[in-house]
Amino acid sequence: MTDTNTENQNISTTPESEEDVVNKKRKKSSRLLVIIALIFIIILLCIIGYGFYFYKNNVVNNTAYQQKIETLANKLESQVAQQNNQFQQSKSLNDNFKTQIEQLNIQLLDAQNKSKLHSSDMQALQRSVAETNIRHPSDWILSEVEYLINLSGRKLWLEHDLKSTIALLSTADKRIVEIGDPSLNPLRRALLEDINMLEALPQRDVDGVILALSSLERRIDKLTVAGLEVPEIKQAKDKEVSGDVADWETNVDKSWNSFIESFIVISHRDKPVEALLSPEQSWYLKENLRNALSKAEFAVYREQQDIYDLALQNALKLVALYYDMEDKSTQQFYTSVKRLSKQNVSIDYPDQFKSAPLLSSILKQRISKSFTIENAE
Repeated sequence: MTDTNTENQNISTTPESEEDVVNKKRKKSSRLLVIIALIFIIILLCIIGYGFYFYKNNVVNNTAYQQKIETLANKLESQVAQQNNQFQQSKSLNDNFKTQIEQLNIQLLDAQNKSKLHSSDMQALQRSVAETNIRHPSDWILSEVEYLINLSGRKLWLEHDLKSTIALLSTADKRIVEIGDPSLNPLRRALLEDINMLEALPQRDVDGVILALSSLERRIDKLTVAGLEVPEIKQAKDKEVSGDVADWETNVDKSWNSFIESFIVISHRDKPVEALLSPEQSWYLKENLRNALSKAEFAVYREQQDIYDLALQNALKLVALYYDMEDKSTQQFYTSVKRLSKQNVSIDYPDQFKSAPLLSSILKQRISKSFTIENAE
């Protein structure tokens, strides 16, 4: 009985021990899993906490960095603004310096010019003083001669007054004679040559030509316009038949011609028949003639020989073509215009007097001599 019980006990204990082993293993594995899960949860919590801590620190750092960046940006903007202001101020100062330098240069140039003018004025003053101290009394007469020659040149080239020019040059010659200096004979010779040259120029009677043209203009309305002129018909030949039998051929011709002329009449004229001018055409004719004479008057004042000749030639053509040349008033008008067309209204004046450069050289020589004498003293 005892053996059986022990065997049963052994049999019963053996399977329980395997289950226990399995259970133990399961418990161990479950514990291990729980431990691993706890470790994983702890690690996860640590990671989450570290991440939260890191995120919080990053946010704080980012805000701090942003604030620093903003402050740096504000500083940079203020510095840039200050630099811009300084640049503008330096630019304005530079511009002001440039304008001041330009003004100083202008003032310097003005001062240099004024100094040059002052120096030239001083030289002129010294020259005039030297001239007043050393000049011979005859030099003042030479200055008067120079003035007369210059005035005569203005009269000739500006006013075309030939008579006044000759009178002024003659007065200058008389003043040279009053000096009685033989060294001035070349000057007097040149002056007399100028006078002779001017006297040889053709004389212009401007007033006479203008008055003659004006009187012709007033006579235009009194001229007779050419009317209808019918030339004489040629007289017919002898048409009578002769009684001589030997002239039978001529008699037949005469009879035939007289027979034909009874149907057709042919008149032969030596000149063409001129048509009559209407009153309007006659008025235009007079105005054209008056306009031609007016052009001639303007050409006289301006000394335009070509225009003067062309205007009078047109006037002669109008008179010859459209006016009655058998009328005495027309003939006189035509003759007057033709006489005026031969007038010279322009004169070729000399470009310079021979005495002017010679006188200027004489004056320069005398002034240089006076300076040498003053320096020697």
